[in-house]
Amino acid sequence: MNVHVQFFSRLQDLAGVSEMELKVPEATKVAELLEILYSRTPALRDWDKSILVASGVEFVGRDYILQREDQISIMPPVQGG
Repeated sequence: MNVHVQFFSRLQDLAGVSEMELKVPEATKVAELLEILYSRTPALRDWDKSILVASGVEFVGRDYILQREDQISIMPPVQGG
């Protein structure tokens, strides 16, 4: 199945792209998606403990099972001002 991934802020710089389409197996979890991304861009792993993930406009945990055509956002911690 296809999943659309968007990167934000510093993670976009590390990934070298603002977004990408990935083909993943059915029932892939966010944790597995992150491992795929880390294998492509090892520098992202340095942010593993603080990365936030959203599906659409809702934050999701690493155990979230990706749905067909999900819009996944990968972002660093949110800081207020």
